[in-house]
Amino acid sequence: MALRFEASYPEGLCPGWSVIVKGETSSNANMFEINFLCNAGDQIAFHFNPRFSDSRIVCNSFLSNRWGPEEVTDTFPLKEKEPFQIEIYSDPDYFHVSIDENKILQYKHRQKQLSAITKLQVVKDVRISSMEITKRGLY
Repeated sequence: MALRFEASYPEGLCPGWSVIVKGETSSNANMFEINFLCNAGDQIAFHFNPRFSDSRIVCNSFLSNRWGPEEVTDTFPLKEKEPFQIEIYSDPDYFHVSIDENKILQYKHRQKQLSAITKLQVVKDVRISSMEITKRGLY
């Protein structure tokens, strides 16, 4: 697993947080992941996984030592070796994901205590040019 970026925010994620990842994949990209990790154990509150080989995006959570049911979208606006901007915004109920300012999915929070989400991680076949983590008002 090639770690590309990791950031901690000890106060935890709360409604109104937005993460913007700008980057580019390589010509032989297979997949990459954006993970929102919890402070307790190896829990993943939100796993965002674009898979180039299948042209789909898989989302899931790893809580209580097991993966939940996958949520899959065939909307796949990413292309190899092309820059992208992914924004993940959290409201009280959902993660909302936009790619290049087009909303592609929303994912219901499975980790109900958002303040337990204290780390952001980007791994695998992607080059990050910038990362922005901001608190905004709810919209």
